[in-house]
Amino acid sequence: MKYRVFAKLVKVEPVDHETYVHTYEAPQIAQDALPGQFLHIRVTHLSTPLLRRPISILWSDSHSLVKVLFKVVRTGTALLAEKREGELVDLLGPLGTPFPYDFNRDSIMVAGGYGIAPVYYLSRLNPSNNNKRVLIYGARDASQLYLRNDLKAAFDEVNYATQDGSVGRRGLVTDPLRDLLMSRGNLAIYACGPTPMLAAVKQLVAEVAEPGTPCWLSMENQMGCGFGACQGCVVKTVDGYATTCKQGPVFDARTVVFS
Repeated sequence: MKYRVFAKLVKVEPVDHETYVHTYEAPQIAQDALPGQFLHIRVTHLSTPLLRRPISILWSDSHSLVKVLFKVVRTGTALLAEKREGELVDLLGPLGTPFPYDFNRDSIMVAGGYGIAPVYYLSRLNPSNNNKRVLIYGARDASQLYLRNDLKAAFDEVNYATQDGSVGRRGLVTDPLRDLLMSRGNLAIYACGPTPMLAAVKQLVAEVAEPGTPCWLSMENQMGCGFGACQGCVVKTVDGYATTCKQGPVFDARTVVFS
């Protein structure tokens, strides 16, 4: 179910000078939200900017509160960052397809930069379950690894990869991913990040993982309407083009065609 609500912004947490976590009081959305879904947020009541901003859900308490993580990129997110606690914000959601979590397999969750949001949320799903949850988190440098203080409690194992070697292993997320795929079995892979990273994850899983290993990709595309009508966020698949906002953002890696 999708809801449009004017939600109270109950907490603003600056992560750094351009990154924020917002917590909204939105019971209808919080109760229906699942990892991998997103909110479409209207940042102003004025006509400009007109389009809502799609932002991945970072966490929900399944009762009344929902969190998002976002970076100030252009005008829209800059306006969102100016919101203050107590203000009402126009939210639409939860939108998109969630990750189909497999409780019978150990999980390897791969994130790049802001792609940490949906996989962090996924790691908090049914935390009493006994399957192991491993995170591989990559970025250009340490400044682009977010929520690091929260990750140790959310995952059984955390592996960092930075291109400059400032945190964890020097290189790309595919380096530790290859090691894990070659040494462990009965896995499910969940990934969110830049398109080149997702393409590399898909290829590596196909080449190295056990046959039949499920791999799910959360695509990061620009979106317009949020309902699949404008066709502005299409992804090429083996069955033609699919909309990221409605048929995604989570796709079976086997179906995505990277050019």
